[in-house]
This record gives sequence, C-alpha cells and structure tokens, in this order.
Amino acid sequence: MDPVKEDAIYNERFVRIICIGAGASGICLAYKLKRSFSNFSLTVYDKNPGVGGTWYENRYPGCACDVPSHNYTYSFDPKPDWSSVYPGAKEIRSYFEDFVSRYQLGRFIHTSHLVKRAAWNEEEGEWEVEAQNLETNQVVKSACDILIHATGYLNKPAWPNVTGLGDFKGIKLHSASYDETVDLNGRNVLLIGSGASAVQILPTIQPIVRKVKIIIRTPPWVLVPNISTETSVFTPDQVEEFVKKPELLMTLRQENERFMNGLFPIYMKNTVLQNQARVLLGSQTKDFLGQYDMAEKFIPEFPVGCKRLIPSAFRFMRALKQANVGVVHSPASSFTSSGCITEDGEHHEADVIICATGFDTSYVPSYSVTASGLNLQTEWSQSIMGYMGVGVSNFPNTFTLLGPYTPVTNGPTLVAIEAQADYICSFIDRYQTEPIHSMSPRPSVCEEFKEQVAKAMEMLVWGDKCRNAHNNHKIGARVPTNWPGSTLHYLEAIREPRWDDWDIKYRGNRFAWMGNGISQTDWDPTADLAYYIRQSDDGPHLSRKARNLAMAKTGSQPARELHRLVKLTSAMAKKMPNEGLNTAMTGTMTNGSTGAEPMKCG
Repeated sequence: MDPVKEDAIYNERFVRIICIGAGASGICLAYKLKRSFSNFSLTVYDKNPGVGGTWYENRYPGCACDVPSHNYTYSFDPKPDWSSVYPGAKEIRSYFEDFVSRYQLGRFIHTSHLVKRAAWNEEEGEWEVEAQNLETNQVVKSACDILIHATGYLNKPAWPNVTGLGDFKGIKLHSASYDETVDLNGRNVLLIGSGASAVQILPTIQPIVRKVKIIIRTPPWVLVPNISTETSVFTPDQVEEFVKKPELLMTLRQENERFMNGLFPIYMKNTVLQNQARVLLGSQTKDFLGQYDMAEKFIPEFPVGCKRLIPSAFRFMRALKQANVGVVHSPASSFTSSGCITEDGEHHEADVIICATGFDTSYVPSYSVTASGLNLQTEWSQSIMGYMGVGVSNFPNTFTLLGPYTPVTNGPTLVAIEAQADYICSFIDRYQTEPIHSMSPRPSVCEEFKEQVAKAMEMLVWGDKCRNAHNNHKIGARVPTNWPGSTLHYLEAIREPRWDDWDIKYRGNRFAWMGNGISQTDWDPTADLAYYIRQSDDGPHLSRKARNLAMAKTGSQPARELHRLVKLTSAMAKKMPNEGLNTAMTGTMTNGSTGAEPMKCG
C-alpha cells in the first residue's frame, strides 16, 4: 500500500483563526496568512462598517498623520501616488481599503460585527466567540483554535475625568468620536487638550469659529518646521517620477527610515541627543512665539519624548497668535451648563466643547475574555502581564497585535506590526504541524519580563514625570507599556521565538508530527530530491549575531558616528532656529518628505 499524504512529517491539520480588529494590524495578519498558509480558516471581526481601525474612526477637523506619507505604508507595499507629505485620514484609510482589495482579503473580514465575549474551552482546546451583527442585531457564535486581539490601543475615547461633564448644555464632542455634521462656523469653542489631535484641530477650526480657547494642562514638546514642508503637496510630475522610478522612491523611504531609527538615543535620559534636542526645541519655541507673553509656559519641564513629540506644529503655533484664539494654561477642573471652570478659578463659556483628551490606554479589552476562571478585563485592570507585545499569560492560544510593550513611539510602527504578525504566524505554523493542544507564555516568565522592562525604563524618558499613553495618563501609575528600546531593538528581540518561555501542552504523543517516515519533499512531484547538494555554503549563519548582521546588511553603508545625528549636531553648533532645526530633527529631503515619528490620529 502506498503511503498516505496525511502521514507525512509535519502534516498540516486544519486550523481555525479568529482575529478581532480590521485595522492596520488585522489587515496585515490576514495578508501574511493568505500569502504563506493553506488549510486554514480566518474570520476577522470589526465593529466598524469599514476597515482601517483608528483611521476609520478618527474624523476630527484636520485629522492627518504626521509621519511622512511614503513611510506610513507596509514595508513591502509602497504607495507612489500619495497626494502630500502629511496625508489626511481619508487618504490613509483609502490606502488600507485598497490594500484589502488588491490582495483579496475582503472575504475574511466581517465588518459591523461587535465582539461581546470570548471564552476558552479547555476540554475542546478552542475559543468560543460571540459577536453581534450590528446591522441585523443577530448574535453570531463561532469557535476557533487561535484567537488574536488586534483592537489596537487608540480606540476608546478618554473624556476628562472631572465633574459636571453631563451638565454642559451645549454640544460636546470628542476627537476620537467626532460628529462631522456639527457646524462650527461662528461658534465659541473650548478645545481641551494639547496633544497630537489638539495640535491638528486648532489651526483647522481657527479660521471659521468666532472664538476658540485652548485649555492646556501640560504643553508638549513641538517641532516647528517650515510651513512649506508641513503643507507640501506632491506635484503630478513628482508622483509620475515615483511611479516610473521605484528605485527613487525606495531611496527616499530608506533614507527617512534610517533617520527615524537613528533618533532613538533622544529617548534615553541624559544622552547627548536628548540634551541637544531639549535646548534646540526650547530655543525654537521661544524664537517662534517671539513676544508672546506665555512663551515660557510652552516649554515642558520633562525630557523630550516623555510625552509624544509633535513633529509638525507650525500651523498650531501660528494659530496660537491669532486674535480669536485664547490660551489657558490651567487644566479643566469642572464643567458647568455653559462651559468649564479651570483650576485657576476662571470660568470659560462656550457653545461647543471639543475634548481632544486622547484615549483610554489601559489595554483592558472592551469585551469579556475568560479562561480558567480568569477574566482578562479584571486581570489587566489590576496589573498588565503581557509578553513582548504579543502574548498573554494564563490565556491559551491567544495573541495580541499592538499589545502592551509594543514599540509605538520609539520609531516606525507599521514594521513592528509586521514583525508581530510574523511572530504569531510562527506559532500558528507550529500549532498546525504538531499535535499541540494549547500554548501560552508562562506567568513566571511574564513577571521576569515586566521586571526587566521596569529596570530598563529607569534609563528611558517614558518613565519620567509626565502623563503619557504608556502610563495611561497617570504619573507613576504603572510600568510604562511602551517597548523598552528602539524599534530595531524590538525587531531583533522578536525575530526568533523563545519557545522555553511558553507552556506548550500536547494532545497525545508530542512526536506524532514525525508521521510514517515520508518527508514533505517526497510529496512534491516537482521538488528536487537532492536540494541540499551545493557548490558552496550559502546557508544561514548559525549564531544569532551573524544572522542579525546579515539581516541588517552589514557593510552596505558608509561608517557613521554612533549615537549621534550629524544634522542635529550641526544645527546645535550653528544655532539655526527654524530651517536648520527642521532639517536636523526631521531629516527633510529635497522633495519635502521628513522623518518624523509615526502617529495614529490621537
């Protein structure tokens, strides 16, 4: 009797996968699975009517990305026809929609489906998931072997935690759930907040409102680039050149990315780059505001990068000086029927209040996730015990994308998402080809990991005294949930799974994957049965260091001075206030592109 294919080594069993979220992370995972896997099912649930995640939800005035457009794509999927350097939310959303269409991922995605609960069934070794179809109100029940949470961390609006918000009789809006039908023409507006969203909202509404007051609790560090950079639009000739000469676009993308990755020492306390940035940005802010009587109050006391650096703030800073703009350097303490009272005792009246107060970044899921008598909502509300941005202890066969300890402000974000998707796929691959019942990171490992993160954060600015997304806007509330290193550091850390960090349980004999002695190569009629015979040793290196150096293309670039940025040092020496600072901190290219931090709206 001939051998049976199912008895070959590493035979692929059918695996069922459910992903919650169809933003940049969920879409990336769907692409990776479709590209490399077979014999699987994938269901992606998203509560919104369309894909794009935060770019679908955020629609406030001026909503845009402040990372250069050509660097806000997946690393393998450039878009040569971006309309401008800093594209608006609609254009970014259309990029992800087009990606789904081009790679035929729509068949996996179920929009307008709100997940209500997910429960682990230990006996069956599966997750039972309930979702509500928001169009029909029908409850959809499904089961999967692998459950992935790709809901992101910028999806739950955080309203000001002060009394009386419900007493205000005017219109209340939040930047993360903005009502686009509200007409602001001729209105008196209070804008609460001074983060990335507020910086975009203020200059957009200033020309049309009667008066706007911005309530600032803590000023951010801002970069004031030349207006020609911030508003730069690509000409038809430039777009055509990018289309016809992909190598030109590749060079631009690589140069910007190299610059962004080179900025990481700014996020380390007391480094040369941190100190230079602090002096330069402070000087720049004072020079731009000139005789403005509150210029000093726009210089933060905390290190550059502790709270998100705003890399494109020219229009915001210019708007502050307009006649119909008022600035209040005192936080809101309560709301009244006609406005709000700030801590300095002043009452500020308004027709409309816009709260640009960011997101709840607690990472506590909005739906119940239960396993072994534990509920993740309760567990993470008390203490986050995530594993390297992707794992959850005590919750088998479940993973996170953009979970706690992901590098979200250290450098390029989308490439970190790609690395996480690759990492999760390696576990799906092992599950599919071995008789595994369940996998989860060991609780003791997660405790050690968190201890190491806390130790590393002592040397990094995110652990300093400022409110940021990584401490859920409460100083000292928790170990910061950002990755304790650069994006490049994260890519190296997550490239190869540490299998001994995981508790892996098997069904039956763990060596059943060996099959009956027939290889997968035997079952491919077109495969070379002597594939290992070579002229020279062209195989991968056997040490981690050598593999990393090969991946990083060692020797391909001119030698650089380590932990320094030539442009920043030059600007410091010459004390260049505007144009030079723009070039130094954002690496402006001749076509107007810059190398700023990635940001999702908010």
